[in-house]
Amino acid sequence: MYKDMFVARIVPWELMGTVKDCLPIEMKIHLLPIATRLKEFSGNETDLSKKWVNSSLILIEACLDKTWEILNAGYWKYVPIEYRYCYSLCTILKAVLLEIQHNENDDKKFSNNMTLLKSIVQQVDKGILLGSPLLNMPDLLPTIASQLNNCSASQLLKASSLKELIGGFESIVDVTLPGFKNIREYNEPSMELFYKEIFRLKIPALLKDCINHWRALEQWQNINYLSRVAGHRTVPIEIGSRYTDEDWTQQLVLFSEFLQNHILSKHDKIGYLAQHQLFEQIPELKDDFTIPEYCNFTDNDEVEQPDINAWFGPSGTVSPLHFDPKNNLLCQVFGYKRVILYDPKDSPNLYPYDTRLLNNTAQVDPLNPNYEQWPNFKKSSGFVSYLKPGEMLYIPPRWWHHVTALTPSFSISFWWN
Repeated sequence: MYKDMFVARIVPWELMGTVKDCLPIEMKIHLLPIATRLKEFSGNETDLSKKWVNSSLILIEACLDKTWEILNAGYWKYVPIEYRYCYSLCTILKAVLLEIQHNENDDKKFSNNMTLLKSIVQQVDKGILLGSPLLNMPDLLPTIASQLNNCSASQLLKASSLKELIGGFESIVDVTLPGFKNIREYNEPSMELFYKEIFRLKIPALLKDCINHWRALEQWQNINYLSRVAGHRTVPIEIGSRYTDEDWTQQLVLFSEFLQNHILSKHDKIGYLAQHQLFEQIPELKDDFTIPEYCNFTDNDEVEQPDINAWFGPSGTVSPLHFDPKNNLLCQVFGYKRVILYDPKDSPNLYPYDTRLLNNTAQVDPLNPNYEQWPNFKKSSGFVSYLKPGEMLYIPPRWWHHVTALTPSFSISFWWN
């Protein structure tokens, strides 16, 4: 039966023993015997009874529930890494056990059971989002999810191209916003020019014609391409136009549901796939773009891979005025955005929140300032830039920026030191 299985054949069982020292003691007692038995099964050294499979699934589910409680208690950064490893391992074992259970109960091929496929993909995505890549097997969960997603047919969505949704905005983004200075623009600057005039001086700049070679510029306008690659995947979205609103929250949803409910149609509340490492979760999308060479310049002695985040949402999404500690290249794949910027020297005039979580966010809204409440804001001097498809905006560290999507929009940010 093992040779006919799909998920179990992807798992490198010979490496499973390397995770034993990474698990919490109370979980190790339950999980390692199951992993050992499944490894023996994969080597045709033992058979698995239906009773053992069912009882193991119940035990795995209990471990997942307990780990979920720990992962969601307190600040995320303080969660012990052992429990994130535990969630990843539980996810893998559950996926294999569900496959075995299906094969024992049904003569049909596993890959023909769409309901089961989608269920396992959703569980694996939770493992990617909440767990931590297992040592010696960092790509295992994304590989399982990608291959399962490829096995399941995605639903064709009504709009085949996002061009239908973003047309007619070219004239809007050519209008200067009153009271703001324009950001300097460069056409395909050389590495030397970028370093001398932009990066070294830490000056914001709009860069044109630098990513025309990206396949994403065309491919990602095709809604059904995105649905085929990622339709059954679970992604985190923000609900609400901005994260400083009282009713702002987050949800896990299927990517296809996000496309249908928030991109292709109007929804009561804005849904935004924001600041998510989508390309670590779904590596196939990485093939559609490249890391800009400008990211090779560094403020220290080491060149590191940049943090790459996706920003995908409808018109009306807003990132409130805030700053980031790293260099940022914000690249526009499709759609149009307006970015308002302020020099770090203006920080006292922008009234940052005094809480630990929001101390990089300004209380003032640059588009609708309350001068009675924030009188010093009048002393600030703002800049504005409009991002069009195929353009990049360099935002230096600690430069304040306020970002509004004027149309449905997909951006990629590259953060590096």
